Amino acid sequence: MRIFSVVGDQNDIFLCTTATGNLQLIRLGEIGYFRYNSKGRQWEAMLYDGHVLKLKRSVNSQMILNYHPFLTQISQSFILNISYLVLIKENNCVLLPPFNAVETLQITPPFLRKLKEKYPSF
Repeated sequence: MRIFSVVGDQNDIFLCTTATGNLQLIRLGEIGYFRYNSKGRQWEAMLYDGHVLKLKRSVNSQMILNYHPFLTQISQSFILNISYLVLIKENNCVLLPPFNAVETLQITPPFLRKLKEKYPSF
């Protein structure tokens, strides 16, 4: 388990309980997106270093979205850290490195409307 020093902006620190019951501190900038693993029935944080952090099963999408205003849901299965979003091309989210070569992050029409309301420049 990695241990981070709790220095800097406290609002950008995410304290989560992992699937194994450990507490882990993660900074917002380390999280590219969250995806829902339907087999495991749990959310997973996709981190900048390629690690996948499985969250406790009791964590739901609303709990993740309440963590920070930069987290935006793009479908039932994905929550995106908007600070990594470069553009939306043919309903697919294109992200900054190191998340630019990841799985297809498709935004569904209802969530695209909400994103455009929240960020009119898109």
